[in-house]
Amino acid sequence: MGNKKLKIAVLGPLGTYTHEAAFQKFGQETEYDERNSIADVFRALSPEVPLGVVPQENSIFGIVIETYDILRSPTANFIRGEITLKVEHCLLVRKGVKLNQIQRVMSHEQALGQCRDFIAEKLPSASAVKTPSTAAAAKALLDSPPDCAAICSSICATLFEGLEVLFIGIQNDQSNFTRFFIVSHSQHTLLPPIIEANRQMKALILMPTPPVLVPDPNKSRGIIEHLGLLGLFATRIDRRPSLSATPFGSVYFVEVQKYSTQVVLGNDVESWTRELENSVSRVNYAGGVAILVGIW
Repeated sequence: MGNKKLKIAVLGPLGTYTHEAAFQKFGQETEYDERNSIADVFRALSPEVPLGVVPQENSIFGIVIETYDILRSPTANFIRGEITLKVEHCLLVRKGVKLNQIQRVMSHEQALGQCRDFIAEKLPSASAVKTPSTAAAAKALLDSPPDCAAICSSICATLFEGLEVLFIGIQNDQSNFTRFFIVSHSQHTLLPPIIEANRQMKALILMPTPPVLVPDPNKSRGIIEHLGLLGLFATRIDRRPSLSATPFGSVYFVEVQKYSTQVVLGNDVESWTRELENSVSRVNYAGGVAILVGIW
């Protein structure tokens, strides 16, 4: 990618877990383009900002709905990798604020859900306030009344002067991990060596399926038959409602992986891509819909 510094869009401000995950993967020689929402990260992707990092799923609270809702309307954007980050939530307050003063707890909805047990036990009367990100909650504390607290990373106490950590490790489960997708401007975006060298032979396939109003054995049996036509090893399936005019349709996200004990080489990636394209074509030829939205 030449000598030009790589620019990556992340959910900002600096100090979010998304920023931390991106930094873990790409390091300090990368320029991080802070965005206000997950949707803004996708909108920022361009030849000038070729990559973005967005949260995909938390091991406690489940999938990040905003990410999947954007992915269910396919664009040129393409998933090119993943990052897993161990998450340790902290309760931050303005310096000097005590626990019994707190009436509002601010954070991203995922963090609020991951810490609901702590909130119920220690702050049963406090109201939960959703913010675009965990770091945005910490930043908002600076201009909020002293009865507010934020759930975020401890790094925010060093990034935003005037804040301090009141509690550490307040998540429901200490085994708390979040997986992030690395998304590119297009399928043909040139990737940095750190991604090319860590191929996992995975893919994500989008499969919209209309509701079955009246079962008809002479027509396609829907998602089960289409999964069989794919002929690939599915490691997970997620569902979101479709955006079609007919209510209660589904959009399935099928994550697949190629089994291999060998070191992944360039020609292996090419053959994996061909295998995926052939599988998607079989479903489409049979009257279904399958769209390849990521290979990594």
